[in-house]
Amino acid sequence: MLKIIRPEMLAIQRRFFEALDVVIGMGQCGGLQTFCKEHGLNRVKYSNIRSEMRKPAEEAKPTNYKVIDLDALSYLCKDFHVSPEWLLFGNGKMFKG
Repeated sequence: MLKIIRPEMLAIQRRFFEALDVVIGMGQCGGLQTFCKEHGLNRVKYSNIRSEMRKPAEEAKPTNYKVIDLDALSYLCKDFHVSPEWLLFGNGKMFKG
């Protein structure tokens, strides 16, 4: 049985990977593998989710790993000062002032 992923969760995941890409681009994190290793997250899962998130909606296919872990959101906010308001709701700026 496939779990239905609501549009709000997809938006949160898109913002998560957008912020992570910015953090990586700024040199604050070595990459997805580094982020996952430092926080005990499954890198394969996150790579699969990221790959699907980059595809246009009509090409995306369901995967075994559909959603990011909730604690990954907190790591992004805590370690890199990503705004939780932006990450969850898309309001304001990506980073806390």
